[in-house]
Amino acid sequence: MDIWSKALLPGHRYSYVDENLADEIKELNRRIAELEKMLSMVLAPLQNVGKTTQNYLRLTGLLLDHGGLTPDLILPDVKDPISREIVRVLMNKSEQNISQITDLVRSKRGTASRRIIREKIQELAEKNVIQQQQKGSRTVYGLTESVIKKWSQMLGFTL
Repeated sequence: MDIWSKALLPGHRYSYVDENLADEIKELNRRIAELEKMLSMVLAPLQNVGKTTQNYLRLTGLLLDHGGLTPDLILPDVKDPISREIVRVLMNKSEQNISQITDLVRSKRGTASRRIIREKIQELAEKNVIQQQQKGSRTVYGLTESVIKKWSQMLGFTL
């Protein structure tokens, strides 16, 4: 007969031993709860490793399938090579002005004029790919949130 059954018997009184047992059971329950909490803390990083590994494998697959992470993966409607290069430049370095974008595109393609870059940026802004921002007296350009979100999803990250 256990302690709880004895306690229910008529005329039975809790003894010091019964109270001690009850206290020990409470302490064991508390310690089990602490162990469960520690175990969940230990397992959380392991679950993150699994997600990271999946993202890495996905990224590796994209690299193998497409020969690199190119803007046309997330923006297939941007067909013009100069526009794609502008998007690639802004993926690598956000908040660039026209001169900086022109220099970076020129370094990749060999030639690029400010006029052409400005026109392409305007077209990309109309397609909601690029957004213009004022930083003090400078006008800079960056990718829109929707493009960044698509890119992050392609890489397996959530924003």
